[in-house]
Amino acid sequence: MWTIRKTMVIDRPVKEVFGYASNPVNWYQFYVGLSEPENLEGNGEVGTTMNMKYTMLGVHLPITLEVTKNSREGNSCFWSGHIKGAVSSTQSWTYNAEGTGTEVNLDMEYELPGSVLGKVANKLVVKKLMDNSLEQTMNNLKDICETD
Repeated sequence: MWTIRKTMVIDRPVKEVFGYASNPVNWYQFYVGLSEPENLEGNGEVGTTMNMKYTMLGVHLPITLEVTKNSREGNSCFWSGHIKGAVSSTQSWTYNAEGTGTEVNLDMEYELPGSVLGKVANKLVVKKLMDNSLEQTMNNLKDICETD
């Protein structure tokens, strides 16, 4: 299992950033390689489930996602989800007030089954691709949220 951590400050209030980023119908718009949800049950609250595809090097990998945390405490918001399928991961997103903006922290633990690694590439290539993908995902979220 590998871990990736990313942090970014977005020049928008926590409520706005979290409202957009925690809505599953928006994910494919900023999350690199993610398809629109299919069989969506819920609106992003705990227990929401959906099927999606994650594309890596042109290979469409089927995944199922379940939201395991969606909460607000003071000036902070929290979202976590568990992904199963061709890619297994747990993602935790934290949104904290940073002045008039929002500090976004992403922690992801993931692994790919050997059969997927064989189809996609070796471990070092996959790790670099995942890191780059999450970096671009964070940049996309920033760009969308900061657009008036």
